[in-house]
Amino acid sequence: MKRIVEFKNAKLGYGRLAVFDFLNLDIFEGDFLGIIGPNGSGKTTLLRSIIGLLKPQAGDVIKDKNLRFGYCMQRQFIDTLFPFTVFEIVMMVRTKVIGYLRKPRSIDKQKVLEALDITGISGLSRERFYNLSGGQKQRTIIARALALEPSFLILDEPTTDLDVKAEREILDLIKTLHLRQRLTIALVTHELNEVINYARKFMFLNKNAPYKTFERGELNEGLLSEIFETQINLKEIDGRKIVL
Repeated sequence: MKRIVEFKNAKLGYGRLAVFDFLNLDIFEGDFLGIIGPNGSGKTTLLRSIIGLLKPQAGDVIKDKNLRFGYCMQRQFIDTLFPFTVFEIVMMVRTKVIGYLRKPRSIDKQKVLEALDITGISGLSRERFYNLSGGQKQRTIIARALALEPSFLILDEPTTDLDVKAEREILDLIKTLHLRQRLTIALVTHELNEVINYARKFMFLNKNAPYKTFERGELNEGLLSEIFETQINLKEIDGRKIVL
């Protein structure tokens, strides 16, 4: 397997505040990494470092030179005050390719339309973003990332405030992107149930404990109970694991 991101004894933080000391983590091409932890545990810090927005204070973060990121921010950071359409919201990200003062080319429009089709919202292209449901807004944000033709898709709590049906649909879409588009995925959440049936590798973060990483096959009730410091029960219903 091809290693595309490598943290080597990396120290990550802000000023004198160290969030990670001696972080060692390998991400391989084709991975689906679930990053689980409460607020303030370092999830966003880790994402910022993967993308390159945060440089290590010590150690190294080594990335494949051909890596292309698509970042799906949390929905509340998209300004809903301006009456942008779905198409316009997705097209905005193409300015990173064409420049801010240049008009979109036919290839840019094509990439946007392809992204809308992949995420199942072609029929919403002229709808105002603020009129969409939570699930439709999340699909729009994913389409924005796909319009950059990424090889590595990073999602920051993509199912926050979604109902059960929309949450399942978004996670199924992400799984489809992983399998059919062959994207490497890193998904941040504070709920293990959101990713236990999707991710192949798990990273558990805690404010007061060292991070832990495990492959899917290593997860069991005993291990999870130790990580979360409470009794965890794993059940399987209709072929899906549920954490109780």
